[in-house]
Amino acid sequence: MSRRNNSRRSKNSAGKPAWVWFVLGNFVGGFAVTLLFLYDMNGDGRGISGTKPQTLKQQKEASPQPRFDFYTKLKENEVTVPPPKVAQPERRSHTDNASQSSNSQDSGRSSAPPQVYILQAASFRDATEAERLRVELTLANLDVKVESATDNRGTWHRVLVGPYNNRSRMAKARQVLAEHRLMPLVLKRPAAQ
Repeated sequence: MSRRNNSRRSKNSAGKPAWVWFVLGNFVGGFAVTLLFLYDMNGDGRGISGTKPQTLKQQKEASPQPRFDFYTKLKENEVTVPPPKVAQPERRSHTDNASQSSNSQDSGRSSAPPQVYILQAASFRDATEAERLRVELTLANLDVKVESATDNRGTWHRVLVGPYNNRSRMAKARQVLAEHRLMPLVLKRPAAQ
C-alpha cells in the first residue's frame, strides 16, 4: 500500500504545485486588466463598446425635453389646504399679578376655549370589562369614567381618565396607567365652562 502512495506522490511532485499556478494566473490577469485600463485612459478614448462617449453638451442637445418634469406635474395637481384650526394654549405665570395681566391679554388675542387633556385607557365591546377596569383604576387613585359610543361597528365602552388641565398631571396619570400595562391615548377636548 505504501508503494502506491509513493508512486502517486512522485507523479504529483514532477509538476508545478497548485499555488504556483494560482499566483501566476492572478499575476497575468492583473496585468491584462491594468493594460486595458491604461489603454482606455491614454488611448483614443474609446471604451469597451468601441465608440467615443458623448460629452455633456452633446447629451443636452440630443434630448430637447427636460429629464424630470415633475415640477410642472405638481403645479397642475396643486391642492389648496385651509389653515388648521388650533387653539392657542394659555400661558401662565408664577405671580398672580402677571397671570391677571396675561389673562386679559390672552382674552383679547383669542376667543378659543381652553383645552383639557383626557386619557383613553382602553375601549371594550363588553360593558362589564370596561366597568372592571374602571374599578381597578379608581383603586389606583385616578379619576375614571366610562363613556359609551356607537358607530357602524357597534357600541364601544371607552374607559377615560381625567380631565387634566396641565401636562404634568396628565404625565403622572399616564405613568400610573403604564404601571398597569396600559398604553393610553391622549385626547384634547374643550374645557367645560
